[in-house]
Amino acid sequence: MMTKCLWGAALILAGVLSSAAESAAPAKPNIVIILADDLGYGDCSYNNPDSKIHTPHIDRLAKEGLRFSDAHSAAATCTPSRYGLLTGINPARTGVRNTLLKKGKPIIDEQETTIAALLKRQGYSTQMVGKWHLGFDMEMSGKRPEFDFSRPLTGGPLDRGFDAFFGIHSSPGSQPYFYIDGRAPVAAPTKMSSGSSGRQGKKTSWVKGKIAPGYEHEAVAPHLCDKAVEMIHDHAAAPKGKPLFLYYAFSSPHAPWLPSQEFIGKSGVGIYGDFVVQLDHEVGRIQQALRDTGLDQDTLLIFTSDNGPSSHAAQDSEGAGHAVAGVFRGGKAFAYEGGHRVPFIATWPGSIPAGSVTESTINLTDVFATLADLLQLDGPHACPSITGDSHSFLAALLEPGKRAPRPPMVNTLDCIRIDDWKLVHPGRGRGPSETNVSKFKLFNLANDLAEEQDLAAQNPEKLKRLYRHYKGFIGERKLK
Repeated sequence: MMTKCLWGAALILAGVLSSAAESAAPAKPNIVIILADDLGYGDCSYNNPDSKIHTPHIDRLAKEGLRFSDAHSAAATCTPSRYGLLTGINPARTGVRNTLLKKGKPIIDEQETTIAALLKRQGYSTQMVGKWHLGFDMEMSGKRPEFDFSRPLTGGPLDRGFDAFFGIHSSPGSQPYFYIDGRAPVAAPTKMSSGSSGRQGKKTSWVKGKIAPGYEHEAVAPHLCDKAVEMIHDHAAAPKGKPLFLYYAFSSPHAPWLPSQEFIGKSGVGIYGDFVVQLDHEVGRIQQALRDTGLDQDTLLIFTSDNGPSSHAAQDSEGAGHAVAGVFRGGKAFAYEGGHRVPFIATWPGSIPAGSVTESTINLTDVFATLADLLQLDGPHACPSITGDSHSFLAALLEPGKRAPRPPMVNTLDCIRIDDWKLVHPGRGRGPSETNVSKFKLFNLANDLAEEQDLAAQNPEKLKRLYRHYKGFIGERKLK
């Protein structure tokens, strides 16, 4: 009898502990990250009152959620920025640049944990649509890396934490031209494309190269959106259990600028502006899919861009009086704000106040620690490699009125930001080798967002302090 009583008490206690654990367990909302490609801070009308491009669907996100006015991509170009977002590691720390793709190996090492891998461990269904641009295991017997279509394509999304992937290996204008489903091409690129001179100039063209049957450059953006919408509906229709993590990496408005026929002329700004209008429409399709399935009520959605706008986009738009980077100086590939200050909106009904704005400084590397914090995980313990580069901004998400401080931020190899002060080397990639501090410029972003007033001469101690932090970071780097 005593044994039975003790066993019964143990069962009751186990039930109590289980209930307590369940009540203390962190909420697991669906998570959707939409990453635009080369979209400028000034391209979104909610960010730029003088924008000549109307973006109603992106603006709606801002009205429904939280807008970050001081958000930064992990780098000023595509590959390192995506690496930083997915791993939480500053690409400047490991030497990740677009040129690393020439080695024919995956940019993300097997031992580097991605957001997808972290969330998969937490029971998420992890899915990706769009532009990977982080390399695969390539055939290296020739003069340059080549895909071997006789074998599965390894080293890509499915080997870095994602359960499903549909997309392209790089930009739509980078050959070979084909779609990937999982680890295999939908159709191998067996034909030869003669390339295109473009219907509106160089930035609407693509180079000669192998192409898969059925691959049409103009159809890439809408086709990828179709797949993202399909994934949302399929997840909603599946047996309940796992929350969804969807990473939708746009291929637009990166060149080639190829808006569908229905969007040509819609912006009044030119072909680039038309492509942005199409992107906005596709963001709206994702919003509608979430609403139609009811997933929107329990989804944390993040919309941002991988870096600033290209110089070609600026040239194409300036005639119409549109500033692609808004008030900010420079653009893609440069250390000035226009190169890495990006649109960033977060929505989560019931948790993030609608129509709010925060001035908290964040970086795309911080998304990793923020999601870990959201799920009540010890970020550094769950992924030791993010220590020092990824800092949670969960407090800013939930209480936008409080400006969350951020440790020093090295953004590109040519600048460092501490509070409102920013040290910049005006060259591209020359900062790490520069030993003469007088070559750097010093700006105070609190009253000079356009980085027009070099204050180095008036603030020698501040200059030395930032330079010291910068050189300390450079000295700690461990390059791939």
